[in-house]
Amino acid sequence: MPCVNAAYVRHPQFEQSLEVLRSAGVTVLYGDGGFVPNQPGERSPGGYPWRIALDAVEAGAGPRS
Repeated sequence: MPCVNAAYVRHPQFEQSLEVLRSAGVTVLYGDGGFVPNQPGERSPGGYPWRIALDAVEAGAGPRS
């Protein structure tokens, strides 16, 4: 799950990098249902979607033994 602001997202390499990761089978939690970037300088430490990230890790790890 990338954690970047809206200025970084505007760089053309950002979308290309997401596409490469997804085509390699990596689950990228970005956009709807994942991380949504904030504006530059806008601090929102409580806004990081930890539950989404941790749920994805748990789902990827499979059942507990």
